[in-house]
Amino acid sequence: MLRNTEATYGSLAKWLHWGMALWFLVAYVIIIYITWGKEGPFSNTNPHKVVGFSILVPLAIRAYWRWTNPAPKLPSGMPGWQVRVSHLSHYFLYFLMLAMPLSGYFSNGGGVNYGIFRIPGFGRTRIAAWIFETFGITYEQWDAFWNVFHYGIVGPWIFSGLVILHASAAIYHHVVQKDNVLLRMLPDNKMSEQKSPNQF
Repeated sequence: MLRNTEATYGSLAKWLHWGMALWFLVAYVIIIYITWGKEGPFSNTNPHKVVGFSILVPLAIRAYWRWTNPAPKLPSGMPGWQVRVSHLSHYFLYFLMLAMPLSGYFSNGGGVNYGIFRIPGFGRTRIAAWIFETFGITYEQWDAFWNVFHYGIVGPWIFSGLVILHASAAIYHHVVQKDNVLLRMLPDNKMSEQKSPNQF
């Protein structure tokens, strides 16, 4: 089943969800490895840049699919505040999934090297030159701001914290509430396909 139903997510949404979760995890593992100063294949930041910047492709597909293919309904017994928090957290997650690779690129002076081609650093683009001239800022000021945003605040604290909250809420619904919130995103979930959300 490719498309979503009222009871469960379709296969494409599931693949995008878990694939991007793994993709972000790899980016985090690489940068932590670099931060610890280990020798080896990840002794420079380019692998982290490649993984992080490339996630814009599946993100665009996921955002389009989410816009054109509505999500399954939440259980009818959920309190209104939980529904609002769920929707708000999902919107914020999408925003941060976009903000993380873009902020990393904005503070990236060396560009992204894919081997067969290279994306120049943002500071060397015409858009950057226009921004610096229009707002009277230097590249060093621009770079410092986005470095703090990406590596100091959002990456280690806000984004990771929201992901932990998202996962914890799904586990809570499965273990405590015993509804289908988590089951809807698991592969080959026949139970959630057969049951209506109103049965939970």
